[in-house]
This record gives sequence, structure tokens and C-alpha cells, in this order.
Amino acid sequence: MSPGPQGTSLGVDFGTSHTIAVVRRADGSVRPLLFDGAPLMPSAVCADGDGGLLVGRDAVHAGRRHPERFEPNPKRLIDLPSTLLGEREFPVADLIAAVLDAVADECRRVVGRPAQVTLTFPAEWGPARRHVLEDAAARSGLGRVRMVPEPVAAATYYAQALKHRAAVGSSIVVYDLGAGTFDASVVRRTEHGFETVALDGRGDLGGLDIDAALIEHLGSVYGDRDGWKRLVNPATVEERRHFREFQEEVRGAKERLSRHQQSDIAIPLLDVEAHLTRTELEQLARPHLEQTIRVTQAVIRAAGLDLADSAGVFLVGGASRMPLVATMLHRELGVAPTVLDQPEVVVAEGSVLWSGPDTSTLSLQRPYTPPAPPAPAPHTPQTAVSFAPHTPHSYRQDSPPRTAPVPQSPPAQAPQALPPRTAQPVTPPVTVSGGDPEPPETDADRLRRKKIGRRLLAGFIAVDLLIVAGLAWYFNRDDGFEGEYDADGAATAFEPYWDTEEAGTLLFQITGAHADRVQSLAAAEDVDGTSLFSAGDDGVIRQWDMGSGEMIDEYDLGTGVQALWPVFASNGDEYVVAMGTGTVPYVWTPDTGDFTETLLPEMVAEGAENLYNRVGTVEYHPTLGMLNDDEYELFDLQNQITRSRFDLPDGYGYPRFYTTFEGTSMNIVAVTGDQTVDVIDGGTGDPMGLNMSDEYMDGVVTEAFGVVYDFGTPYAMLYGDDGYLHFWDLEGQTPALSPLAYESTEDEFHTEMVDMDLGGGDYPEQSLLYINENDEARAVAIGTGETVDFASDDAGTPLKLVDVTVDGVQYAVTGDDQGNIQFWSLGL
Repeated sequence: MSPGPQGTSLGVDFGTSHTIAVVRRADGSVRPLLFDGAPLMPSAVCADGDGGLLVGRDAVHAGRRHPERFEPNPKRLIDLPSTLLGEREFPVADLIAAVLDAVADECRRVVGRPAQVTLTFPAEWGPARRHVLEDAAARSGLGRVRMVPEPVAAATYYAQALKHRAAVGSSIVVYDLGAGTFDASVVRRTEHGFETVALDGRGDLGGLDIDAALIEHLGSVYGDRDGWKRLVNPATVEERRHFREFQEEVRGAKERLSRHQQSDIAIPLLDVEAHLTRTELEQLARPHLEQTIRVTQAVIRAAGLDLADSAGVFLVGGASRMPLVATMLHRELGVAPTVLDQPEVVVAEGSVLWSGPDTSTLSLQRPYTPPAPPAPAPHTPQTAVSFAPHTPHSYRQDSPPRTAPVPQSPPAQAPQALPPRTAQPVTPPVTVSGGDPEPPETDADRLRRKKIGRRLLAGFIAVDLLIVAGLAWYFNRDDGFEGEYDADGAATAFEPYWDTEEAGTLLFQITGAHADRVQSLAAAEDVDGTSLFSAGDDGVIRQWDMGSGEMIDEYDLGTGVQALWPVFASNGDEYVVAMGTGTVPYVWTPDTGDFTETLLPEMVAEGAENLYNRVGTVEYHPTLGMLNDDEYELFDLQNQITRSRFDLPDGYGYPRFYTTFEGTSMNIVAVTGDQTVDVIDGGTGDPMGLNMSDEYMDGVVTEAFGVVYDFGTPYAMLYGDDGYLHFWDLEGQTPALSPLAYESTEDEFHTEMVDMDLGGGDYPEQSLLYINENDEARAVAIGTGETVDFASDDAGTPLKLVDVTVDGVQYAVTGDDQGNIQFWSLGL
């Protein structure tokens, strides 16, 4: 079935905390819209002094100064006619329209006016709520929109983007845990598309409640200190500002604890740093998650579904990223759910793939009426820890001025929550038509793969000179295929194949990828799919199509190649940067399809010594960092200008670049003369200070230094003289991970952590890839120290070891001194 009118289409998921929008161009490519360089725009609004409305990050910023004018979650006000911001009353539809208008403006700026717009809505919403949403869209620049239920959009993504087979009659369980609400749905595939056959949820349960539980826990520890009552029950503008900052600290710590074992929280007014662990977070979150699981089980029973016969369980919504969610669901349901790195974008991407009819309230032949809700059950979670009891909503509202919360007592004005629903089949079902049961793969499908792996979160990270990002695919070793070769014996094609093997298994080898040693590897994606770029000692770069196995092109730079790096540009395209002999940069872009020499950075033009290079991002522009023992330079590869050039502070050693998680700046971390660690602002050259306490290293001397990333978060990695690697979170300024024994300071560690399944636990272990001083390629689990070797009698000596995520699964790739490329399983 045609995806609708020809031309550009836009899909929008207006969420409780964030709004996400994706664009599908006429050529089939799918890209997220970026708002201030990020795919997630806060759904917040803030009234300005002239009676207008600020939205997104501008609203969040203004809300810190004027919290009485701020509304962080306008979607939760859907049942109210209006709300007070400051001294002025605003219709709720106007708040929503302001957010949607910002989406429309950005879409027109990037691709022009879309021919078709699809807007998602919660499946249980009746015509009244949907009409408010449609009316807001009509008042905004979006105009007339098509409406699709959120679980149907999620199921469309699951079936089409992730290529999970969903035969006619099969069902998908959609578990959607957002910031303010939870929904569980069973969506069934019919001959004409998907229909929601059962749904239930909680309008008062989401990530904000877990934030509230964390604040309550902190109150049990610090509540008797001066300032706590003023902080959580603010009466002045300044106190409200402090409370907003505190909520953001708590939310950030919760998100960090989904990645790390511990985190610190700065508590305003008290001037203390509170320490939290993942164990504490999980104890607090467990009673809330138990409620979501009970709702999910009830929905499955109401649909009469046997999970063994289902197409799977799919996690959606930002709060579902917490590792405990998947663990508890797996344990209770007996089925491992499908987990993505960025579940917030699923509904938006699914909406732009959906090809059903218009289901707006204006075009429905008969309205959808959800079952009448029963009286809400008391919210008395059974907690396993002796914290103060949790009063629902005590701290979950993000805008304290209009609802000044008081611990252990109901707030003056409870946040507006959607009424609870009863788990039962929906009558009539919300039925929407999709495309063919098994739609053919398009250019957009191939491009969409990069949205589901860690590249979407870590797209703006830098990669080490000697250890660069690559791509691994499964390959068939047993069908006798030996590849295709030219007259000189160089490989020109191979046959990709998908399989599952235990960690350390060699999946496939491209024999003769180069005539000499493999110097570097990198991967990039465009509308034609994923490509692997490999460089040999002779300066020849080959581009391999990971879908067909064909060599796409060959590039001879006329000089040697020191390294290849993948990096995202501000327009969302992925570039490949090659560093030639003499430190001359070349950039490959999807538009040119070729490596183009850039202007020379100042350090190169002046003949300055260059010892270390790194590619990262500054203000979302691909940037080359160059440094030696005395100075450094940041060179904007997109605009081909020098952004900054400064001397390094005296006595600083082992300097290494790192890119911030948000992709806004590129700084340097180094060891000072007294063996402490400091950060240098890449834009100014000034030391910034790193809050690494003496107690953390406890007298351990740093002998070498590196930077590694986990889902975009940079860590300082210190080689201690005690024989262990010590890790420090450069974003959160906290110790992180467990110390890990290393073999030698000569070990070359890949800069990105990977997940590795050794078969001994419910979830893969955080691990590092490295080549040791004996030229052995290995992976080591950070928590246990268990290692996996990448070794084969048929492979030469590995020179490069990199990782990649394909359809949410990671693999390893090595290149050897014989010109061959090997692909290995991580057991996932």
C-alpha cells in the first residue's frame, strides 16, 4: 500500500515530557528532526513577559527564572479548559499548539512543508481528548493531521523497522512506560493492518513517580536539615527555582543510574552531595514497576493471549530504559522483551511508517468510547526498604509554584491525571489499516536501522586514533562461498549472513580485503544502507555494502591513511574522516560520495608537531582535535575553520580529547604534575577542575591514561600502578564502574564499551575490547574480569579491534596484518 501522498511526510509524538518528530522524505529516507541539536524537545511551555509562549528548551531555561509561568507537562492538562501561567490564563489547547507549532517551524526549515502529517495519541483517549489535540494541531503550523493510536504506531515500528515477523492473527504486547503515564496494549495484526484488542494503564504512574520516590528517600535522610522544608515546599520565586534545579538533579541521577552503579545528587539550599546507588533506585522503583506488570498481565489475560504464540513484548517510552524493567518483565512473563537503546523515538518513527486511513475525530464514522473507569484503587505500594512512605504525586509535578508539595500530605492542587482504565477487550476496537503484511524493504528501512542502535545516543562521540568504530555482520561460513576476487586477487564481494554464536566465535572473514595490512576501519550509513570503510597501508580505502556484500567503491588518496573515523554532522548525515600522511584531513559525505581534502588546519599548515588526533563534535559540527605536548587545535571539518588553538598548561601529561554527551563541546582531560586529573576547556584553554577526590584513587599513581564511552557518556580511564583500570564519569563527576585489572599500559583499548553475553547472567556484561601487547584481540567484562579471545588459526595478527551495533545487537570486527577483515560474535 502506498505510504500516502507523495512527497515529504511528518510523524509527531506529543509526549508528556518530550515531543519527538521524524521526517520521511520522498526518497524514502527517515530522519529525526533535531531541536537545538537533539531529537527530543521538551514539551514544556513558559509564558513570557509579553503574553507569548516559549517552548522546548527555551521554556525550560525561562522556567528556572520564572517558575510561576512554567508548565512542564501540558499533555497532563488535557482534561482542563485552561491553566494559569503567572498572572494569565491560557487555554490548554494553546499550550499544545505552541509546542506543535515549533515542530512545524523546524520541519519547514529543514525540508519544507510536509504533504502529510501524522499525530499519535494514547489509545484509550476518547473523541473529546482527541479533538483537543486535533484542534491544537490545526491552530499550529501542522494544520490538518492524521491520527494514529500510540500502540499501533509502536507495533508498526516493531514489524516494519525492526523486521519482526508479525503474521496475520499474531499479537504484539506493547509496554509503554513514559514520564507521566503507563499503558499496556495488545495489538493484533489483521489482513488490513493492526488493531488494538485490549488495553489498560495508569494515568498516575510513570517516571515522574520514581523521581518522587527518590526525593522522598532523600527526605528520609536529609529532611531534618535546615532548608529541606523550604526546598520541597517553596514559597518564594528563589525557592521555586531551587526546587526545579533539585528535580532536574534527581531526574539526571535516575537516568545515570540506568547506566552506572552509583551517582551523586547536589541538593540546593542544603549544600550537600547525596550519594545514590542503583540498588537504592531499584528498591524504590520496584513497587511502581510491579504495578505496571500486574496491569500488563491483566491486559494479556483480557486479550486471551498465549505469550508463547505472540510476536513478542516490546518496550516503549523513556522510563522503560531502566534495566530493572526488562528484568522484572522477563521474570514474570517468561518472555524476554525487545529493548531498544532509545525507546522514546519508537512511536514517532512508527507513525511516519504507518499507512492506515485517517482516524481523526472528524472522520470517524462512529466514535471510540472506552469502558467506564472504576473508582481508582488506593496507591499503597509495598516497599522493601525502610524509607518514609510514598505519598503519590508528592513531588512528581515539575512546576511547584501552582502546586506547592508538602511531604507526606496531599498537595494543594493535585496534578491532573488521566483516569485509570479496566483491562478488557476494547469494544469497538480501534482498528487502523497498515500496509501489506510483509512490506518490502526500502531505502528508509535500511537507513532506519541506525536509529535503534547506540549510534543515535552516541552519534556525537569521538573515536581513538588507533581504535576506531566499525561494523560487524554475521556471515555464512558453511555454504562454501569464498567471495569474489579481481584479477589481482583482491576481494570484490562477500555474502552476508545472520546467525547466533557464543562469544568469541568467528562468523566470517573477508580474505584479501586489502593487499597489505588493514590500517583502519569505520562504518557509516546513508539512504543506501550501511557501509564499512576499510583502509590499507597503501592509502587505498574500500567501501563495502553490508547488505549485498558488494564493494561499492575504492578511493586512492594518493597518500597513506593514518586512521578513519565516523562522525555525525549537524544536518544528521554521517561523515567519514580519513587522516592522510602528513596529517591532512579528508572527509567523505553521502552527498559527494567521495573523500574530499579539506583546508589545512593551522597546526598542519605551520608544520607544528602533531602527536594525537581525535574526531568529535563541537556545537554538533564534526571537529578534528589535534594536539602535541605543548598545544592543541580544534578544526571545524564542516566549515573548515579553526575553532580554537591554545597552549596546554605546563606539567599536564597524557592529554586526551573527549566529546561531551550532548555533542556541544570537545574538551581535554589530562594528568597534572602531581598525578591528579584535570579537564581543559577546549574553547578557552582554561583548566576547569575535576572533582576527583584523593580518596578515590587512595594513593594509586596514574601510569597511563585514556578515555572510553558508554552510550555516549565519557569516562576517564586511569591505568593505576596497582594494576587496575580506574574509571571516572567525566559528565557526572563521580567514580564509576568497578576497577578492572589490566595486562599492560601498552594495551590498546577500544574507546567504546560493548555488551557481551558470557551466558552466566540475565543480562550482558559491560565490557571493553582491546588488543594487548602480545597482539591478541580480546574482550573483558568490567564487572567480573572474565575474558573472551578473538582468535582463529585462519586469521593473521590483529591490528584493529572495533565494535558495532546492528539491529540493537553488538558484534566485534578485527583487521589483521594480512589484509583480512574478521567478524566475531559477542554472544548476544
